[in-house]
Amino acid sequence: MSNASWTDCRFVVVDVEGNGQVPQEIIELAIVPVSDGKIGRPCSWLIRPKRSVTERAIQIHGISNSDLVGCPSHKEVANEIRIVLGKSVVVGHNVSVDTQLMRNQFGEWSPIAILDTLRLAKYVRPGLGSYSLDALISAYNLKIDPSNRHRASGDAQITAALFLVLVSEMDKDSQLDLLALSQIAGSSDDPFIKSQQGSLF
Repeated sequence: MSNASWTDCRFVVVDVEGNGQVPQEIIELAIVPVSDGKIGRPCSWLIRPKRSVTERAIQIHGISNSDLVGCPSHKEVANEIRIVLGKSVVVGHNVSVDTQLMRNQFGEWSPIAILDTLRLAKYVRPGLGSYSLDALISAYNLKIDPSNRHRASGDAQITAALFLVLVSEMDKDSQLDLLALSQIAGSSDDPFIKSQQGSLF
């Protein structure tokens, strides 16, 4: 894909919750579309892992083993998830953790770019004491039902809201494009930067 204004891009914000085992397995995934500066309706899946959810993980996200009885396995939902992801710009907070787990379980897909709101926030708001999602929710006075925090759908939606706030702060003259965003917030495995390297030098 050639460079384009960020407003012309289709973004999907992702978040996962895991079973707490090593290696980690995804037990919940949410995908929230963002286009034309608006947050769309989330898609989410509960996924039955091969190994049980640890007590520590349950304390964080509240998803118990009984909640996953009868849910599909990752192989059963992999194709559906790849379709929903589509050919988009993927966004997440500390996103490489999510995308690595997603690739491990659902196979490779071809995002246009992968952007990290953690890196973006450090650029837009340097000097904050913390760039955790909770700290940024507080810094920007974003609203989220506490019961939805640490659930994939709630975290993906609030990350989408954070992304729009951060990008809006940068885009004062409507000149912000995907290349600039990737150079600032691209994850370590951002394919867009790699695709543009030949044309940059």
